[in-house]
Amino acid sequence: MYTQTYSQEVVNLHTHSFYCGHGSGQVSEYAQAAVDQGLALLGFTEHCPVPDSRWSRSRMSYEQMALYEQDVKAVQQQNLLTILTGYECDYLEQYQGYYEELKTKTDYLICAIHDLSFDSRREYSVFWNTLTKEDLGLYTDLYCKALQSGLFLFGAHPDVFAYNYHTWDEEAVACSKAIIECAASSGVALEINTNGMRKRKVKTADGERYAYPVLPFWELASEYPVQVVTNSDAHKPAEIRAGQDKAFALAEQVGITYASYALVDGRIALL
Repeated sequence: MYTQTYSQEVVNLHTHSFYCGHGSGQVSEYAQAAVDQGLALLGFTEHCPVPDSRWSRSRMSYEQMALYEQDVKAVQQQNLLTILTGYECDYLEQYQGYYEELKTKTDYLICAIHDLSFDSRREYSVFWNTLTKEDLGLYTDLYCKALQSGLFLFGAHPDVFAYNYHTWDEEAVACSKAIIECAASSGVALEINTNGMRKRKVKTADGERYAYPVLPFWELASEYPVQVVTNSDAHKPAEIRAGQDKAFALAEQVGITYASYALVDGRIALL
């Protein structure tokens, strides 16, 4: 059995190329940027399409999946660094079997909740709409079901709800605690995502802050035995390591120690 370990400093496992539809750059360009920035482990996680074309405004088509996977495999064979093939999956219970099958064909899957609509003909994105207290409850329920599904290596930007929910009130605290407790009990890591540091600042009654990560969320997380990772959520090659220093400073500020990764005979796991 061969095991290779990686600390967070040399890893990015949340990466989007032009395949996602709202990113830019070829897979090969991301790999070269990762090498140039000193990374040793790079994972591609395009937004996962589903057979019924739900969420089609924000990801590649179902028919493009094979081409994406072939593209990553071709770059893997160049041996620039260790490269993994994955997907970022929005979770609904009806896709459980589909994602289970996909997991057997790829290196890993991550979860996120971007959309709060159950109507396949429309999207109600957490990025496009001001969220209500009811929306926050639905977000929490969907996110926890994803964490409990047994499918995912980590949950991406769990505090993304704060992008369009600007009050740190009882609902925000309850949402955060529920997600953190669920991640801890399910053995799924949560991600400090630096993409929110590159978005417009959010104005609140307490002043300006990042869209995400949100400091109070991670202060709460530091009180639980939950594993935490960090990624740039790159959407262009130049972002492959963007914000990593700030993410490490945030973790130190709240008392979080990042998890590491192990590749055991080619399978990725958290340490």
